[in-house]
Amino acid sequence: MAGIHLHPHDILDEGMPAILQRLDGMKHVEHLFVEINTIFERNPYPVGDLPHNPIHNVVMGTGTLHINTHTDFPRLSQRVDPTILAGADPLMTIKKATDGGKYKVIPWANILNGDFIGDVEHNQVVDFKGRPQAHWLCPNAPDVAQLWQKTFTASKQNYGYDTFLIDRIRFPDWAGKEVNPAGLFTCFCPHCEKKMVQQGLPVNEIKHRLAALADSLKQGDFETPVTALKEEPLLKAWQLFRQQSVTQLVEKLLSDAKQTAGGITLWLDLWPPAYSWILGQNYHELTRYSSTLKHFPYHKLGGGADVQGLINHFAHDSESQERAFTAFKRLFELPYDISYETFKQQGFPIHFVAEQNNKVRQLSQPNTFIYSGIQMWNLPASQLIEAVIAAEESACDSLLYYCYGWATQELFDAIGEHNTPNNNSYNNNTVKK
Repeated sequence: MAGIHLHPHDILDEGMPAILQRLDGMKHVEHLFVEINTIFERNPYPVGDLPHNPIHNVVMGTGTLHINTHTDFPRLSQRVDPTILAGADPLMTIKKATDGGKYKVIPWANILNGDFIGDVEHNQVVDFKGRPQAHWLCPNAPDVAQLWQKTFTASKQNYGYDTFLIDRIRFPDWAGKEVNPAGLFTCFCPHCEKKMVQQGLPVNEIKHRLAALADSLKQGDFETPVTALKEEPLLKAWQLFRQQSVTQLVEKLLSDAKQTAGGITLWLDLWPPAYSWILGQNYHELTRYSSTLKHFPYHKLGGGADVQGLINHFAHDSESQERAFTAFKRLFELPYDISYETFKQQGFPIHFVAEQNNKVRQLSQPNTFIYSGIQMWNLPASQLIEAVIAAEESACDSLLYYCYGWATQELFDAIGEHNTPNNNSYNNNTVKK
């Protein structure tokens, strides 16, 4: 039951015969998670070229929608990609190539981050200083749920799919088109502030405390903010509010779609437990509404987080960078006795993969199906298989590779060989496939 992520440009540029041939060679992929709206991300990230794309060396995500909805969005919508306006339809292309076959398509939607148009001002994320965070919608905003209810309903009607992987269901992290740690100290839009007041949270006191922590970081004091975020009751209550906001959005998406589309199923794309709590994701509560999730313990990339971007934003010499990295590890409970220099060269130790998978199992509701994200680019085949084995020996149920378009043929071949029945590790595989 393993899966792999595909982007719209993969389908449009390479064509389905080439894609299916590579996927067949992996021997155990069944689910194809097809992105229906891009984020502002370089493909591949952060460097390199697309190794088997015959048209583009690099593709920059533009936050646009890559499906046909034929739906009226009166208040808020996502900008439609020019390729769709020109007649392309990658989701329909992959549907025609896979219907009736062994592959199952799961549309993959980025919910709160993209190039949105319409009444963005009344739906956007705002930081503790009142600054809008570009391209981010707030889970408490009035038009977000309706936007996605209409999109899911139209997708079900036009393409026939009723299960969606939802991504970017969180508040901003500290990275994106540029490093911006202020994204962590959100959201203070009118809708969030009103809701906080209703729940008895002192909005101005929270903003004042976050401003003080931001000043400490600028002055090179990394331990004070860590202690405050981990221990202060006021900030822990604010973090809980953020988590409840994201969970309530998922609940509303399901409720609205049940009324208009006859019901849909949502699978979750989450951050690893090390970081999820600070971004508004609560595994225990979210898995009340979704029985399937994927997270991405990419140990070579710090669990998917731009760790180096954050460290280098606040620290500009080796001594301060080491202090900042030590504080980072304490904040996110990463008990690894490695230096920042070692991390930059090697990432986290390989057991990060199993540890995060096991923690997902502990935090989630019983019987949750857990995909372990596997980094399938910018690393040699030996390290890819090392991560696969670490995941297979953990408490996850299956693997989800990120991603098709960024992976060299060597990596596809390595996965196929690993999953060949005469391979010794194949018969010892603990992952349910």
